[in-house]
Amino acid sequence: MTTFDERELKEQLFEQNAIDFYDFVAKYDDQMVPIMKARGYTCVHSMERTVAFTFGEFTFRRRRWKKGDKWVIPVDEKLGLKKNVRFSWEFMYQIAKLSTMMPYDKVTQVIQLTYHITITKPTVVQAVKICDKLLEERAAYRFYEESINSINRDKQKVDVIYIEGDGVMVKAHDSDTENRHYDLSHFVVHTGSHKIGSNRFELKGKKEFVALDNRLAREQVLDYLYNTYEITDQTLLITNSDGGHGYTPYIFKEIAKALKIKRHEHFWDEYHVNQKLKKFFKPYSEELLDKAFQAIKQHDKGKLRTVLDTTEALVLAEEELEAFEDFKRKLLNNFQYTKPAELRGFSHAGIGIMESQHRKITYRMKKRGMYWTVWGAETMGRIIVLSYEDKLRDLFFGSWREDYEKLVELESLSAGTIKAKLNQIEREYSLHRLSKKESQRAFWSNK
Repeated sequence: MTTFDERELKEQLFEQNAIDFYDFVAKYDDQMVPIMKARGYTCVHSMERTVAFTFGEFTFRRRRWKKGDKWVIPVDEKLGLKKNVRFSWEFMYQIAKLSTMMPYDKVTQVIQLTYHITITKPTVVQAVKICDKLLEERAAYRFYEESINSINRDKQKVDVIYIEGDGVMVKAHDSDTENRHYDLSHFVVHTGSHKIGSNRFELKGKKEFVALDNRLAREQVLDYLYNTYEITDQTLLITNSDGGHGYTPYIFKEIAKALKIKRHEHFWDEYHVNQKLKKFFKPYSEELLDKAFQAIKQHDKGKLRTVLDTTEALVLAEEELEAFEDFKRKLLNNFQYTKPAELRGFSHAGIGIMESQHRKITYRMKKRGMYWTVWGAETMGRIIVLSYEDKLRDLFFGSWREDYEKLVELESLSAGTIKAKLNQIEREYSLHRLSKKESQRAFWSNK
């Protein structure tokens, strides 16, 4: 008995796809003939074009119509094809989606294996560039949208808002520099966590922000908080970070000040504190490490000083003493931020989520000798977040795109002109917000 070869059946199905597609195109093209004539168009000629879809790559012929200076190709419009493109919009979306999961050369292999279509790495880069352009357009449209809806917008009423921030170091270069490390700023905002399984928890109202410019990321966080949540005297802001540059307690205090939040609790990230303690006390006895952990847990600064004094007596080398003094100073200066949540009167749940949120970015963008262009690193970080939020498809196919294109077409404005107008709206809207929140001026002028 001959073994069934699934590949042969797949080839037959692809062939049937081609027959069905050509039949669809021919019928639709014929159906549009009387309609286009009724609209006053004249069929000038028919032309071939080759396009790769998710169901195969096809070369097909279709009619081109003209009325005055306007050209229309009904089949292309039906298929959602823009001028001079070789890949359908859905196909490019799927390439972009795959690019968030694996290196570009692997994407080309997956496309070849699953779709029987050969693409190159530049095609994958093109899909990422499309995302970059769409992100710019979406940001421009969002400012317009917010300026229109700000008065009637219903803000969410929540008791607690959580913010965490940290950087992801990625290797990148621009046209004038060699590879070097860039800090990709990553902030996460949420309103708590709830159980969704026996041992699984999910963050509520999670929103992530990624940018190479730390200040820009913080500005996006602040703008999102202001436009999304109703801040009251009872609102509690809980923040958590490792205290690195761009993520110091001061940064989060200024966010609280700008939003006029009266109660703000900041944490020095427990994971990073524990790592620092383990690394520092490694040359010494485990007993000292255990006592240091106990002092942190009980939030007893006196006990911690005793542990540090005992350790100092064991330091012999001058270089070792310098490292000890630096560690001691940082630990004692930030001791107030190590106070456990339970001792502050609330649960630790929902705090310290940054490492797990980082993984989707670090797994894709770090190690394996990987490096990026500067723009590529930022764009990939942002579309990875969109993909995990299940919002990447909306970037490509959301209703906002039609609205944005109508704005671009309005009064025959170019995309550059409408963007300038939207940027003007953004600036005016920002000034309006700042006039109502004077404390924000200090927040930005000091950065």
